[in-house]
Amino acid sequence: MRIILVNPFDETVKEAVYGGDYREIYDLIECRTFTVLSIDENNDLYLDDEGLLIEGEQKYFDYKGLGIFAGKGLIMAHDNEGESIATTLDLTQVIPLIKFMPEGYKQEPYMEFRAWQ
Repeated sequence: MRIILVNPFDETVKEAVYGGDYREIYDLIECRTFTVLSIDENNDLYLDDEGLLIEGEQKYFDYKGLGIFAGKGLIMAHDNEGESIATTLDLTQVIPLIKFMPEGYKQEPYMEFRAWQ
């Protein structure tokens, strides 16, 4: 199925092919564990869940002002049962929504705990 891969390391946004096995996601975005962010009613952005914790050189991007994300991202859609399907977005729609952070940009992880009230 057709997906869109965001690569902040070489600052590219391109189409790729996903075979449907969730284990491929680990290879596509080069991570050990991933998280999923809904970006519209049909499409999701898959991200490295540990991206902010990586020591050494890391690259970042922003998608549509939703936040700064560390590492590669992958866009695909889901059906009514939650199964992954080809993205409904076109590459020409996505490219203007991506902003790559400049060389040297660093974002520190932040976590806050609040007491239940």
